[in-house]
Amino acid sequence: MTESVLIDKLSRFPLRTLQLNGRRLAYREAGEGPVLLLLHGISSGSGSWVRQLEDLSDRFRVVAWDAPGYGGSEPLDTATPTAMDYARVLRGLVEALDLERPLLVGHSLGALQASAFACAYGERLAGLVLADPAQGYGQADAATQQEVFRKRPAMLEALGPDGLAQARAAALLSPGATAEKVALVADGMQRLQLPGFSAASWLLAHDDIWRYLPDSLPTEGPPLLVLCGDEDSITPPASAVALAERYGKALYVALPQAGHASYIDAPEAFGDAVAGFAQVLRAGQSEVSGGER
Repeated sequence: MTESVLIDKLSRFPLRTLQLNGRRLAYREAGEGPVLLLLHGISSGSGSWVRQLEDLSDRFRVVAWDAPGYGGSEPLDTATPTAMDYARVLRGLVEALDLERPLLVGHSLGALQASAFACAYGERLAGLVLADPAQGYGQADAATQQEVFRKRPAMLEALGPDGLAQARAAALLSPGATAEKVALVADGMQRLQLPGFSAASWLLAHDDIWRYLPDSLPTEGPPLLVLCGDEDSITPPASAVALAERYGKALYVALPQAGHASYIDAPEAFGDAVAGFAQVLRAGQSEVSGGER
């Protein structure tokens, strides 16, 4: 396959837009059935979910958003957001598209945003999937927070979107990733805009996932699946396992030969894990336990 194969497939899932409280929000959609709602990470966008839009649309209504400030979506009103600011916008999308009890999937920084949505609007969800979750630096010291906040926007300012993509795209994947997968990650990075990227970097630096997830309280919160690429060097598997264990009622699945962008690296295994979790939820199991540890 050539490097452009996955990018070329995006033409089948064009961006759609709607107005929410006077702000444009963009998303991609495919399929019918139970809703699968996908949130991308800090260096990405809705197009990164092309394999899920393609592969899972025979079983789900798959919706992938451009977070505020990304792709076709206008930025938030604040440059210093919390995860709850993104969750409120997501609620507007859920209501506008009539997304009934979605299975919410958040990757990396999207996991922090998804956790905030689950905290505020958990009754609206069928379940929650956190993939390669970024847990935030909200409990770190001020110097660390400032370093985390400035690191990524400074790179974007210095290198530009194309230079950042050339320098960093491969780092999100496993060492053995194909050129077409690297090209898909790079395509998302080339679409980055400084206001949205800076706001998301502030979120990563100053918020914490445990402000939103119940801590070892298995009777609270929606059923949770945690996924992580076993070659993820950005949010390592050990941190994802610890999150699953601390949550109290979570299933953990390791994705082999996958880096941080596990859904791009291992789309088949990722899709099987999400679809299997959805099946468990539809069977009415209120608590999920086990999985690979």
